[in-house]
Amino acid sequence: MFLISFFSCSNIANEKKNQSNYNDTSRNDTTKSFYSKSDTSLETYSYDTILKGGYTISFGVDDSTERLYLKKNKIIKEIASCSRGLPYQNLGYKAADFTEYFVLAHSFGSGNPNYIELIKKDNGLNILKDGAAWIGADEEKELLLYCETGAPSPKDKMILYDVKRNQKEYCDFPKKIFDEPMILSRIRIDTITNKLLIIEYETQNGLMKEKYNR
Repeated sequence: MFLISFFSCSNIANEKKNQSNYNDTSRNDTTKSFYSKSDTSLETYSYDTILKGGYTISFGVDDSTERLYLKKNKIIKEIASCSRGLPYQNLGYKAADFTEYFVLAHSFGSGNPNYIELIKKDNGLNILKDGAAWIGADEEKELLLYCETGAPSPKDKMILYDVKRNQKEYCDFPKKIFDEPMILSRIRIDTITNKLLIIEYETQNGLMKEKYNR
């Protein structure tokens, strides 16, 4: 049985995108690469992760550091790095692929939030604030649902971001979601249309749904 509640999201259009700076330490070692089968699991393959528009993500490693590179014919930018030997999902994997952007997620397991960057493909720059965390996405509609913190409180909002139109809608979290830990990992997108967003979330009493008018 589902309990559905009704709310509305506030809309802010055409917000200026913040760009994060990266230090380029690009190297040409791309003999290894990675591919994500889901938001939380990662496997290595003998080919690059393919993105729309002819872009790829490649994996490089030296004696001490693992790195990810965004490429299109040549390296555009190093987009992630971590110490060698850490799990690949810590380093990063593709969570969603849009026309001009993609989501790079970092998973640390044990119910922890998946921290994300929304990276512009032509320059490799992240446009989200540091600490943004994954909730879900609709690649076909180019919509990203996320939170600006991995440990939200009742004052925080879910953000439904229209990547193509650069528009953000802010939605309250369901009040009942705060009765239990691991908030973001218990939320899933159920339905998105031009007029509504429905999320599904897990509770001790089973699955519940919340409906937001857009």
